[in-house]
Amino acid sequence: MNEDLRFYFSVFLRRFHYFALVALVVSAAGIAVAMILPTKYASQAVLLVEPPQIPDELAASTVRTIPQELLQIMEQRLMTRSNLLDIADEFDVYADRPRMFADDIVEAMREDTTIRISTGRNQASLFTISFSAEQARTSADVVNAYVNRV
Repeated sequence: MNEDLRFYFSVFLRRFHYFALVALVVSAAGIAVAMILPTKYASQAVLLVEPPQIPDELAASTVRTIPQELLQIMEQRLMTRSNLLDIADEFDVYADRPRMFADDIVEAMREDTTIRISTGRNQASLFTISFSAEQARTSADVVNAYVNRV
């Protein structure tokens, strides 16, 4: 057993330059890719959605919506074309905006925005909104605008 370990260690030492070369090439490739890729910043907000807290004895609700439906309605209202264009205008989200068509801006905003709905039996209903942009301030401003509109 002891001789096997010595044998494998001696083989490793004889071939160490191959291991080092592969590690060096992979590290250099990783660093090059990291330097070439554009910087992206992401901001995220998590909203807790609760049902109304008014007891039915005081004011009976005429319309009952389950949390899943309420969250889907919020998502659809938030991602309307007019909202997305207003937010893109307000915060100058895209640098080449003057050359972009309105449809391109809306599509880009939808691609950069991620909405995740998490709800289920016996758990809190969460609405997570995130936005990625090339500048951190823009990303944070857009997510804050989304939250304010909700």
